[in-house]
Amino acid sequence: MKFDILIAGVGGQGVVLASRLLATAAIDAGYHVATAETIGMAQREGSVTSHVRIGDEVCGSLIPAGNADLIIGLEPAEAARNIHFLSKDGSIVVNEHAVIPSASAINTEYIPEQVIEFLKENCQETINVDFTQLAKEAGTYRAANVAMLAAAAGADLLPFNPDELWSVLEKMVPEKYRELNRKAFDMSLEKVSDIRRA
Repeated sequence: MKFDILIAGVGGQGVVLASRLLATAAIDAGYHVATAETIGMAQREGSVTSHVRIGDEVCGSLIPAGNADLIIGLEPAEAARNIHFLSKDGSIVVNEHAVIPSASAINTEYIPEQVIEFLKENCQETINVDFTQLAKEAGTYRAANVAMLAAAAGADLLPFNPDELWSVLEKMVPEKYRELNRKAFDMSLEKVSDIRRA
């Protein structure tokens, strides 16, 4: 068994935390895991990527181009920037909420809807939701990363189920934030279920 996940976003979105949650869930499920992070100017909303490689056949901690089974894009442009990692049969879970980079002061227009369309055209299965708004409705926009992990688990895009994932989250999320994160988690599962039924 081998399963490669690339998480892409910008500083402050919780990319590294999301990768730690997934790695811990995989370890708890009995899998071998290797991880690596590429962190740019994370404090200034720079690009952050995390590689999570699950399975006994894993060689090295960085996912080779064209091998990721799943990309979790906490920001649309960052998902698009890393699409070369996606395998031809891979899937994408992407947050529709864009973080407009300060570099946009240069004369380049960033249209998130066009980026989402690009992702859909280049991936067999794309789940796109404004996870930041969903998390806000649950009580805090900071739970968007948790909502995205729930969406991936709820859509059967991870090698473990939502209950296994939540049992890890429950241990790792501080108690004072647990209820908000649980609400975001459940709302995301419901949203993915609705999308699948539509």
